[in-house]
Amino acid sequence: MNGDPFQITSSSKLNTLNQMIWNNGFTWAVLKRLKEITEEVYDGTCLYERFPQAQQPGLQKGSKNLCAAAIICRGCPGTESEVRPIYRTDDLIAEGRIQEYLVEYWARISGVWFDKPESFFTSISQIKDSGTESLVYFDVNKRLVRKLISLKHYNILRLAIDRIVIHNSIFITSSLKVVGFGRKDDGEFVIMVEQPYVEGDVVPEDERVSFMTNMGFSEAGEDYGMHLNYKTDSLYIGDLNDYNVIKGADGIHVIDCDCRLNVPTLGCGGNYVFERPHVDWSVPFFTKDIKSVLSEY
Repeated sequence: MNGDPFQITSSSKLNTLNQMIWNNGFTWAVLKRLKEITEEVYDGTCLYERFPQAQQPGLQKGSKNLCAAAIICRGCPGTESEVRPIYRTDDLIAEGRIQEYLVEYWARISGVWFDKPESFFTSISQIKDSGTESLVYFDVNKRLVRKLISLKHYNILRLAIDRIVIHNSIFITSSLKVVGFGRKDDGEFVIMVEQPYVEGDVVPEDERVSFMTNMGFSEAGEDYGMHLNYKTDSLYIGDLNDYNVIKGADGIHVIDCDCRLNVPTLGCGGNYVFERPHVDWSVPFFTKDIKSVLSEY
């Protein structure tokens, strides 16, 4: 921590709230406090210290749902998957389940959980497509793209939230608004987002490189012989392939990519270090069944 009173105050607030959630779950008093601090993170009066200052607006652009989920995940223990090089995911099993559990618990109580997210997005969209990590739905009438973003590339919810926050702070014209959470028919946890629909053409590689370097990024190594990955000391942006970067009438838009905090353990030459939460995880984690708790509200 840098000694900034604002940051110290924000960290203290968040630590206290995260400890309350860990010890007691989502009681009425905890929900009230979570709502208050979510509002403060959303309006910028409470700093979410995990991210650099320049990335804070990515939380606001992502909605209060994103802010609340980020706060909840902040208070969960670290997992082994968070210190792995990117894309080493094949042998990861059942990590980050506490984060999913808590966000589902809160989302059900708060009315932003969808038991059948595929059916819901299908009912309000006209066209369906898919990518390696997402199901994509197009609402032609409202010029919106809706996505069910899985944790396939991130292993845990906290890193998937990082991705959305960083994307929103850099690629403002294609920001992702979190509208809810759910589990697909196969049980896979998904983040439900909306994004402006962008029309355009493929961006030539030299223009894509210039686009990123002009924003202060340097190349982070070729991927399959292509210039797809970029970095600063604190951020990593990858997978900028021909399907994810579009040149429209008003410029270049990145509609999808891999975004991460460039911490040293990522192995991409970064030096970003964020303040770790101070939560006592040695006390028992509350384990009430979600459905039985819902009857209390």
